[in-house]
Amino acid sequence: MTDRPSHPASPRGPGPWGERVVRLTWLALLLAAGMLAPPAAAQGMRQPPPLPTEPPFNLSDPTVVQVGQHLFRQTCTGYCHGAEGRLSRAPALRGREFETGYLYQRIAYGFPPMPAFQTLLSPEDIWKLVAYIKSLQGAKE
Repeated sequence: MTDRPSHPASPRGPGPWGERVVRLTWLALLLAAGMLAPPAAAQGMRQPPPLPTEPPFNLSDPTVVQVGQHLFRQTCTGYCHGAEGRLSRAPALRGREFETGYLYQRIAYGFPPMPAFQTLLSPEDIWKLVAYIKSLQGAKE
């Protein structure tokens, strides 16, 4: 007579090799499901627009600067930048010189902890923000 258990299944489960096979099978199924998922664009997500390299209007135009100031107060002063670009939780923008392309990219792509605005604002609105921030470079703190 043998020392086999009276029932076919062992009470301890499949053992370390059996558990590893089960885990690898699940991992393979999850990876395969991820490969078959439709791309983000097909799920209704908007792709960010390509970044323009030149503003579509004169950044020193007072009307553009005024619209940029309005946008700045709506989107930038609540948590990070103080009103009029003064020092707050984020660096002051007043009295500092920035390259135009740098400002556009920083606003569009963000930089932790600053969020990216390229999917929230149109390229024209980002340029208007750039115009306002550029207008602050001669301001005294």
